[in-house]
Amino acid sequence: MTYRIFPILLFSLFTQTCMSEKTCSNQDRTCSPIANLLSFVSAPEGLYLYSTSARNGNLAILGAGTLDSSLHTICSQERPFVPIIDFGCQNVAPFIATSVVGANNLTSLYADIPTNIPVRGPSGTIVSDDLPSVFSLDLKTSFSNAGISNSSFWAFADAAGNFYAANSCNNGEDNTGSYAGYVGSPTIVAFESWYGGGVGVPCSESHPIICICYRPVASGG
Repeated sequence: MTYRIFPILLFSLFTQTCMSEKTCSNQDRTCSPIANLLSFVSAPEGLYLYSTSARNGNLAILGAGTLDSSLHTICSQERPFVPIIDFGCQNVAPFIATSVVGANNLTSLYADIPTNIPVRGPSGTIVSDDLPSVFSLDLKTSFSNAGISNSSFWAFADAAGNFYAANSCNNGEDNTGSYAGYVGSPTIVAFESWYGGGVGVPCSESHPIICICYRPVASGG
């Protein structure tokens, strides 16, 4: 009986992200059984960044009514549709500042995020040697070159990753021109220049958010 159950479980593992031809193309690595198996074995260790679909500044619209839970919901909902080479990275965290946690201190809320492994784009391109280096050194390549995002993304933070209430679209609750929000650049790599700060954009504009996909550890770092 055991020998019959194992192949079924293995097949289910391969196909869990390939339930519909409408959401998976032949080119999508996450929908290839062979690629899925290889990713478990050979995908490089890292925190994988990906972008969501573009949204206006009212990012608190989902979840349990708070910005943080809504952001996590957005990242979770869109993760299955992003072709990240590490099929085993399924835990997610929003890479954006809120009144609860800065983008430069995510482990205070997500304690199981590893902090000593490379930060990568979806295809494995290294953006930073580790999470602390993201805000302490120049990026190794831009978000655009790493395949993370080709457009500005919501940051709600100053250039150092600290939450900036005056440019947070009213803590993620506004989608009009009455408030503004800081965004990050997909092309700049310079330390304290690529993330947030500068001039806020109207919250009626649509921008993606950046999410982290990771394999959890018992404790951060």
